[in-house]
Amino acid sequence: MGTLWKIALRNVLRHKRRTIITAIVMTVGIGLFIMMDSMLVGMDRMTIDNMVDYTESSIKVRTPEYVSNLQGTPLDHGVPAAEIALRKIMAADSHVTAVAPRMNFVASVSNYEDSIPVIATAVDPARDGAVFKLPESLVKGIWLNKAPAGSIVIGAGLAEELKVSVGDYLLLSASTAYDNVNANEYPIAGILSTPMPNINDAGVFMAFADADELLGTSGFVSEIVVATHRAASMQTMLAESKALATKIQAILPGLKVDSISDLADDYLAMRAMKSKFSYVMILVVLLIAGVGIVNTILMSVYARIREIGVLRAYGMSPPEIRRLFTIEGIIIGFVGSVGGVLFGMALVWYLIATGIPMGSLIGKVDMGGLPLTGTMYGEWNPATMAFGFIFGLVVAFIAARIPAKRAAKLEVTDALRFV
Repeated sequence: MGTLWKIALRNVLRHKRRTIITAIVMTVGIGLFIMMDSMLVGMDRMTIDNMVDYTESSIKVRTPEYVSNLQGTPLDHGVPAAEIALRKIMAADSHVTAVAPRMNFVASVSNYEDSIPVIATAVDPARDGAVFKLPESLVKGIWLNKAPAGSIVIGAGLAEELKVSVGDYLLLSASTAYDNVNANEYPIAGILSTPMPNINDAGVFMAFADADELLGTSGFVSEIVVATHRAASMQTMLAESKALATKIQAILPGLKVDSISDLADDYLAMRAMKSKFSYVMILVVLLIAGVGIVNTILMSVYARIREIGVLRAYGMSPPEIRRLFTIEGIIIGFVGSVGGVLFGMALVWYLIATGIPMGSLIGKVDMGGLPLTGTMYGEWNPATMAFGFIFGLVVAFIAARIPAKRAAKLEVTDALRFV
């Protein structure tokens, strides 16, 4: 077998142009596949991170009754003894960095000319700012913890729609806990611009005390949101969130504790389907490379018919001839696969170090409400690199078998006619 490998390596080096072209095709194909996978994972991480940072948090705690009527944002079935639950969650694990209570309710906001339905959220300004990045997303004004009592903060899209700015007043009306409608005027303290379209277009935030006065509630908490430390990768983040949710569930057995993987299950299901289609790219490119390998080795067969005749005359058997040309294909596939992994690693490194501004990439294209704004960074995925490398070798092996079999079928007498 050592002799066959030496002959195969010599032949590969002798036909440098064909070898280099085929290896380059494989290198580019595998490298682009690794980069695309990194981009897709980075896009997923951006989406999940934005959900965690602006709407869902890492873990959300509610009552089962409230979750069963979630779309109605009811003003009953709140978290009992919310402050005790908050303290238990904060002490549950060192991964927990902040907790905060929230109350969501359906309301209508008006500039006295137009009225728009919104999902309003009552927050504890200081604690909520430690869980979410809303204070950092202000484009005008100040967050609620620095604003006078009775102020609200709204999304930039909503402000544009109603043609209002900081300092203007809005009329907010909502059904109370007693099933009547109450309304009050609120000055705008700040305007938010976040990666989340639902916040920008229909987000209204106010302090708990103001919401209690408007709705006739008394410390009602519809959910507790939990922040955790940032994990190195998305898969680690999802796994840690799931494990921590299970731990909190054991501490608070009467409540429903959802991790971010539960809260974003619709997106993650779509992501799983999307990742399957992403592998079509490497399949197409490597099939093209496979055709190149077939062509390279087939040309080598026809160019070396006399040599094959000599090898057969010296006693080399058809299986050994077949192995010889198969080895040549594997060598080319190995070079292309190694080059592809290295090229892909370089592209991923660039994505991680520099990132891609999503604004310049997608512009103002509607992404179906997905929070794809900011800078997207790639992520390392060793499994994808291993898959690209192995797939390249397999394609090269399969592609090489076709001309190898043809070479093995040549008769000695037919081959020696070319001497």
